[in-house]
Amino acid sequence: MKKNKIRSFSDNIRQMFILYAIIPTFLIACLCMALILGIWQYTVHTTNHSANAKISNVLEKVVETYANEVSRLSKDATLITEPIDTDKLVEIKRSMYKLSSKTKYAAKLYILDSELNSVFSDYNQMPGFLIDNTCYDWGIIRKIRENPQSISLKITTGKEQVLCIGTGIQDQEEVAGYIVVTIPAKEFQLLLTQVSPQTIITDENGWVYLTNNYDFQDLLGRFVRKYEYSEGFIQYKAKEYYLLQNSICNGMLRVYTITSHDMESRMFYIMGVFILFIFTAIVIITYFISGKVAKKSTRDIYKIAEAFEQVKKGNLERYLDIKSSAEFKEIGEAYNLMLDGLKNNIKENKELTRYAAFAQVKQLEAQFNPHFLFNTLDNIRFMSKIDSEASDKMIVALSTLLRYSLSDAEEEIQVEEDIRYTESYLTILKIRFNRRFTYEIDIEEKVKKYLIPKLMMQSIIENAVKYGYAEEDTLHVAIKGFEKGGNLIFICKDSGAGIREDTLRQIRENLQSPVNKTNHHGIYNIHRRIQLMYHGDYGVTLESKLGEGTVVTLTLPIRMNLDL
Repeated sequence: MKKNKIRSFSDNIRQMFILYAIIPTFLIACLCMALILGIWQYTVHTTNHSANAKISNVLEKVVETYANEVSRLSKDATLITEPIDTDKLVEIKRSMYKLSSKTKYAAKLYILDSELNSVFSDYNQMPGFLIDNTCYDWGIIRKIRENPQSISLKITTGKEQVLCIGTGIQDQEEVAGYIVVTIPAKEFQLLLTQVSPQTIITDENGWVYLTNNYDFQDLLGRFVRKYEYSEGFIQYKAKEYYLLQNSICNGMLRVYTITSHDMESRMFYIMGVFILFIFTAIVIITYFISGKVAKKSTRDIYKIAEAFEQVKKGNLERYLDIKSSAEFKEIGEAYNLMLDGLKNNIKENKELTRYAAFAQVKQLEAQFNPHFLFNTLDNIRFMSKIDSEASDKMIVALSTLLRYSLSDAEEEIQVEEDIRYTESYLTILKIRFNRRFTYEIDIEEKVKKYLIPKLMMQSIIENAVKYGYAEEDTLHVAIKGFEKGGNLIFICKDSGAGIREDTLRQIRENLQSPVNKTNHHGIYNIHRRIQLMYHGDYGVTLESKLGEGTVVTLTLPIRMNLDL
């Protein structure tokens, strides 16, 4: 198995400089850049929306005011059917004057009959786009003829752009004439100077009425079709813009506000490249400087590391003499004391190892139940007279089990091997009790390669047989092994007599004690053995109901033999 290379302390110091000084500073700078960019974009967005709303509101109010007047006058059919007297003429002019004063935007009123002859005019000469006979097929007259009962809007281009607001005058459901109000584009030029974004006002077909931006127009004087319905940050002719559009007057007019931010985008790009260059240079310089500083500061650490390396190789004569600083001096003295203590421990452990090995073998021998052994031998003697084949099986199983129990095998063994010997034990039980005893084993395939303490499964089954037949004629033992939550779980469930509640409570309390205070040695020894071997939340849990059997759950860490 390939081991990961461990960095030196000097490399860790370099990494510390980069991770905890340079990178956070770089991230903060990037965050500030992003914050500035966000604030700037928000400002552009807000300013654009405010300007668009202001122009849209003024334009819509002016159009609505004059449209109401056109609608009011269109209901008077006598304007066409009868000559306009002086009083009515004065009234119309006075009304238009009031509207000009109210809106602060002047307009001209024209009344024409069905043949486009002038009935009333605010100007000495009628504009050509109203009296030309070809107007039947285009312009404001055509729009009125298509929908004479509604207000129509149309932008007319020529020497100057004019916004036309008109409707039809009906007499007995026929178009008797036309009323048109015209507002020159120059009336709103001052309005465009009151906002910072550039503005383009068009009709529903994209014909430009008023603008202070000529980049977004085609050769015919129309707004660029590609961006007719676009909004947000866009790129046009290799430049960056923020575009916002708003439809007013029932969609008959559109107001576009445009902010160029090409210069700002280039500035942010240059700043980003500059910051990246500066921090790259800082990282390179810091890396080399930190290497020199780290080498000087970690000289004593390398001495300590080399001393420990010698200890790992078995050299216990390498002592440290460090006087550079109080902290490292104390570490050196502690190391020297450790060497002396280690020498004494090695000497003592040699003696203890002999005793521990002897005690371990005796403990494993003691775990094999003598009562079970005597009963089995007695059964073999009996079976040899009536069933020699069964007797041979019991002798082979017992021989295998005794050899495994008394062998010098490791304390931990693979699950599949322990189960194999456990099945020898179960074979003896099966022959001994015949139909009164049944069992089943269900072990997950991947679990079979894990390591468990030797003879542990046999001890649990032995405990189940010992107490399961108390008041029952038959006994079924089910063993299940699986992996769950990062642990190895074994469950031994029997159909025996079960345990009384007070006894069960006593056994559970005893499992938490470092010393066995009851006569129930089997379960306690298993639990205590696991606790001493693995030092974690591992061990035995017990569930039982009188007359319903007992469930013993074994929780072990997942361990594998890495040498395989």
